Amino acid sequence: MNLLHRWLLGISACALLVSFAEQITPVGAVQKIVKFTGGLLLILCILQPISNTDLNELSIDLTAYEEAVAVLETELSENRERELSDSIAERTQAYIEDKASALGLQVRAVVETECTDGVPFPKDVVLYGKENEELSDFIAQELGIAKENQTWKEPD
Repeated sequence: MNLLHRWLLGISACALLVSFAEQITPVGAVQKIVKFTGGLLLILCILQPISNTDLNELSIDLTAYEEAVAVLETELSENRERELSDSIAERTQAYIEDKASALGLQVRAVVETECTDGVPFPKDVVLYGKENEELSDFIAQELGIAKENQTWKEPD
């Protein structure tokens, strides 16, 4: 607070002196020179604290910021991957159920996904309904879910 007080006091004193010098000079070229010089002195008074600052000692520690950004990037990436996996699982389930319905079957599908290089793919499916070879072949061929990853369960 003391530094700020001295700085403002210095600016005020300089402004008063410049104003007094302008008032006592005669109108004309000399007054213009006094105004210009007074303006420069006032600018120097205002910038004086900056001139006393050693910029080599000024350092900004960004490690905490970088760590926080890295954590947020990881969280966002995980959330995006999870939401994409859920969306793909839901759409695949609906696709299988539509195909089953087209075949005249009542089947409910639950699909699990697996991420490969950050991209989720359908991996396993649990099918609740009467086992059907045609639907099983369709799932294997169209969706790439191998028959050994298809589990058929009778509905409860």
